[in-house]
Amino acid sequence: MVDILKGKRLYIIGIDAAPLWIIKENYERYSMKGFGKLINNGVLMDLLSTIPPMTGPSWPSMYTGFRPGEHGVPDFFRVLPNYTKDVTYYNPDIKEPFWDVLAREGLKSLVITPAMMVRLPKEDGVDMITGFPLPARFSSERVRRIAKRYRFNGEPNIEKRIKSGELSLKGASDIYVDSIKKRAAITRDLMSSNNYDIVFTCFTETDRIQHFSLNLKDWKSYVLPLYQEISKFIEFITDKAEREGARVIVVSDHGAQPIKEKFLMNSWLIQKGYASLKPELNSQIEAGSDSMRYRIRERVIRSKMRKVYDKLPASGKKLAKNIIAKTLAGASGEDYTRIHDFDFDMSKTRAFSTISNWTVCSIYLNDSRFEEGIVKRGERERIKRKLIRDIMSIKDKDGKRLMVRAFDADDYYENTELFIAPDVMAEIKRGYFIDVFGYLKSGGLFMKPEMAKRGDHMNEGIFGLIDYGMRLDYKRISRKKLYVYSISPTVTEYFGVKASHDTRYRSIA
Repeated sequence: MVDILKGKRLYIIGIDAAPLWIIKENYERYSMKGFGKLINNGVLMDLLSTIPPMTGPSWPSMYTGFRPGEHGVPDFFRVLPNYTKDVTYYNPDIKEPFWDVLAREGLKSLVITPAMMVRLPKEDGVDMITGFPLPARFSSERVRRIAKRYRFNGEPNIEKRIKSGELSLKGASDIYVDSIKKRAAITRDLMSSNNYDIVFTCFTETDRIQHFSLNLKDWKSYVLPLYQEISKFIEFITDKAEREGARVIVVSDHGAQPIKEKFLMNSWLIQKGYASLKPELNSQIEAGSDSMRYRIRERVIRSKMRKVYDKLPASGKKLAKNIIAKTLAGASGEDYTRIHDFDFDMSKTRAFSTISNWTVCSIYLNDSRFEEGIVKRGERERIKRKLIRDIMSIKDKDGKRLMVRAFDADDYYENTELFIAPDVMAEIKRGYFIDVFGYLKSGGLFMKPEMAKRGDHMNEGIFGLIDYGMRLDYKRISRKKLYVYSISPTVTEYFGVKASHDTRYRSIA
């Protein structure tokens, strides 16, 4: 450890899915003084996310300074050679987070519920409560006792209760606000009894309440109480930083926007001849018969059995997939049928979309990486080029271009060996998201979003900075184009520590 490290303090507040537009349009009227300090005395600006812009890859990119192809998290899931999906978590053994780097230099960190961090720290000198999406774990009995003092057992898992109608949005908002209060109190308590060099507290509740509410007229009554509570915590932190001559950073992994419609990507791929459903499913869809097996299948897939499936090895997933496909095959008698990877006839499918529903979708060529791949190596580039052209020709209901961009995903994932990477990525314009599960027998490609997708992601999150110990040119910073990959080098360089990161992304200040 070198002497220059002594005496510096850094405080980081993470807010999942915080967009600049929500804060700037509402911070004055709703008295969010913490955000006001950043806007008026520091900087608060856009921070560009990963592709796709989502929690899974973006937070690890902030922790490490690397793209998803290097830290190993492309989404919440990754696709396997047998077309099944595997849950993906951030593995710090692949690329380590900045707090482990700093710990080896003798710096002490407090890290409270970092999203996607489900393992306890390897290094001494890091006090931690692990974060979303798994239940909280505690780095020591002392940390556990303090969390217990505030009755905090992890971030609330209440989405199913909201979807079922058991819990109102007002009730959900109150629960989320209470969770934020508890985490802020735990942070303050631990800070009062320990001399930390860096404190990082992450809140993910904002993302979840926005998914359920952003396209409603009264969304502010559910969403803004969470931002108000976080703003109080920012105000506490900035007051402390001012007394100490420290730095405060506020970051979000991506932004959020209201959604008016969703586009059915696999339906489009089927219509264009890139993908094909199994003949038995096609015949049921055309007949319009109501299948009891279909209803049972959907209940099984959405039930607690999903957790059992996620824990199976790849061979077990394949067996379970085949059993479901054969014994519970069927289509809905309604216009809408939910299709899954095992519903495709892979002997006739050249390209399919899978993993998750977001504003950016992942499309895979069915080539030799997959068990039933039919696309030959010499065909790949031609099919990709045609697919990109066809995607960019898609129009919305008003005859306007629907996609912002479609591009070769090799340029982003750079031949990663950590997972099967998408071949083409497509980003839809504001107000829409891309659904990879829906199919309408009427041939339609647009639907209203479901309850849990009233709001969805956008590429621009936030970066906020105020430093009470250095004279920074905030105007110069505000003119930069900032990415999530720059957060880790910004943290390590602040303490004068050299660390590996993607050299295309440098320290912000």
